[in-house]
Amino acid sequence: MHSKTWVWLGIGAVLILAAANLAILAAFPPGHQHVQEPLKRVDWILPFGPGFEYRDPYESPVIVYDGMNETWRLQNAAAWNRTISLDDRYSLDPAHPEDIRYTPDIAIEDGKISLDFFVRNLAGEDCARADLAVTTGVERLNATTGSPEGDVLPGATTTLPINDLAAGEWREVRVTADLPRPGPEELLYLTIGLAAPDTFTTPNRTPIDFDFRRATVTIPGSNVSWKEEIAPGSTPDPNLNTARPPRGSATFVVAGRDAPKPVPPPTIRAE
Repeated sequence: MHSKTWVWLGIGAVLILAAANLAILAAFPPGHQHVQEPLKRVDWILPFGPGFEYRDPYESPVIVYDGMNETWRLQNAAAWNRTISLDDRYSLDPAHPEDIRYTPDIAIEDGKISLDFFVRNLAGEDCARADLAVTTGVERLNATTGSPEGDVLPGATTTLPINDLAAGEWREVRVTADLPRPGPEELLYLTIGLAAPDTFTTPNRTPIDFDFRRATVTIPGSNVSWKEEIAPGSTPDPNLNTARPPRGSATFVVAGRDAPKPVPPPTIRAE
């Protein structure tokens, strides 16, 4: 082949490589980070709080509100602030259960209640940053039947950030909520919820998403499991319990100064 042909072929190859480099730089300029697809995990961050087992109103802690002085007082505070043993329900290895304990440390000040929830990272990934959701709801209680009645009045949803929660690590997080003001003879049922995040980021900024399409859920350290079956390719309904991240709750009865004590619902006996 003629020497000039080789020269032109070489020049053409250089031009093609230069054009390819320019196209790459145009699509991904210097300093630009490629957006990584979020990873999905079925195992997730789990919150726990007093009232996780959904106590009946007559079993919940009672807070008495004095409207004359605008003060709230938690009855039998020492009993409700005792140390709680979580047994093996959040242990990483059921064969070697951990002795996990935490204390709610319920406190009331300036019309707000604060208490500690327990949170553990079971997602298998280090969490550098996540936002948990704090929710509240208030219902009226019927003192005769001991049951909530009427509509639930939701409060404002706030976020509770957590940082540097390593895989397997657990800690106590402080949750604060506004207290309602019942009438002198009124009973209110206050629910404080803490929900796990929909997503979190790892220390290397990889996003991790909660996988809603899970089929079987098992509480770590126990034999309790249930099915959550969602058709392949379908979009989970965020309003369904099966399409929500894990959450914990704490429930309180907030009573007016002259309100009667809530009573257990009557037992229905078979004839």
